[in-house]
Amino acid sequence: MKARIAHPEHLLGAIRLALVQGGRFLLEAMAPHGPILAQPNLSYIHKASWGMYAAGVDHDTIALLLDWAQAKALQQNGDFYFPEEPPEYKDLQRVYRPLTFGKVAVWIGHPVIRESRVLERILQYQHDSGGVFHYIGDNPARIEPPETIGSLNTTFFGQLMLALDDRPRAEAAGQWVLRWVEANGEHLQRGQLYTQMTPDGRLVTEIGPGEAISRRVDNVRPKQEFWQVGTAMAYLADLYEAMHKRWGEPEEKAEPYLEAALRLLEFEATMPLETYLWPSKCKVGWGAAELLRVMIELEVGTEERRETAYQICERVALFTFLDTQLPDGGWAWMHYPLRDDIPEIQYAYKPLKATVRVPPHRLEDSHTIFLPREEVTGEFLGELKAIEEAVAAWLKRAGAETV
Repeated sequence: MKARIAHPEHLLGAIRLALVQGGRFLLEAMAPHGPILAQPNLSYIHKASWGMYAAGVDHDTIALLLDWAQAKALQQNGDFYFPEEPPEYKDLQRVYRPLTFGKVAVWIGHPVIRESRVLERILQYQHDSGGVFHYIGDNPARIEPPETIGSLNTTFFGQLMLALDDRPRAEAAGQWVLRWVEANGEHLQRGQLYTQMTPDGRLVTEIGPGEAISRRVDNVRPKQEFWQVGTAMAYLADLYEAMHKRWGEPEEKAEPYLEAALRLLEFEATMPLETYLWPSKCKVGWGAAELLRVMIELEVGTEERRETAYQICERVALFTFLDTQLPDGGWAWMHYPLRDDIPEIQYAYKPLKATVRVPPHRLEDSHTIFLPREEVTGEFLGELKAIEEAVAAWLKRAGAETV
């Protein structure tokens, strides 16, 4: 068992302060003083809405972001994008972005996600396997599925279905995640997780030059798509909770989701400390936090596994979030690498004396996605809130909640 780094009460207080500061940053980034509601790019609002919700921003303000998306970016086919957005936004993240702000819309009662053409279009992205494609073309009458399915869109789709209480769609997504974890069984034992499956359920293990970052996660390299583990843990834990608390299912039907989440937790526990310095560790904090909270509230899992989940939450909170929050309350931009044989993979995002030595703008002809500060800050706040709730549950259980 690894040693604790901070006292839980001290950590909880720092997290709550960071949430307030981050929420203020997002509010100050709204038009006319900032790019939110000004830049014709959904990436400035889809995670900002999540972060604002997590930081306690009033719902009327969050609704302005959703109103803007509905009025400015909603296309006739039910997709959301601006035609002038580069393809790494408009196509690679076609359904991901509305899945993110869609769950926020449900939480605050905003009608955008329940509009018939929107919801019908989103449902088209789910394959018969339960997995969810990232892009299916522009014509709802002619689906153009890609060759592989991954965990990101599948789990975010599942989270939206949980918010909408669409049980069949949520369970179908969960079944896909279960099969994905099971297909990785032997690989996980060797410290590896392959991230893509074909629509017919074959795990993709072939990796071409520069493709490792998008095809496999291991417990060696310090810069990877660590979120693959985190988003799956979060969804499996939340689905397990819904089956128990909302749908009244017996343990034997819900247990496979918990066990799959715990297998991913055990894999994450083998990660070196330096992996927590890479921004893409963010969803790991979310996943470990949801799993920890659910284990505590439903009184499942061993004490050792709860401790493991807590320690992962602590490391993400400290090294990925708190240590990298800048003085204005926001986090730095990121050049998200789509290949691992590009020079941008060398960028470091750990602030030194409150500065980050990374270009603050999109790079032309680069195999990266430029993530603006508003997007990164929104996501980090959403995940940090999950850690806050898990640490609070941990302290409450211990009878030591004094903050």
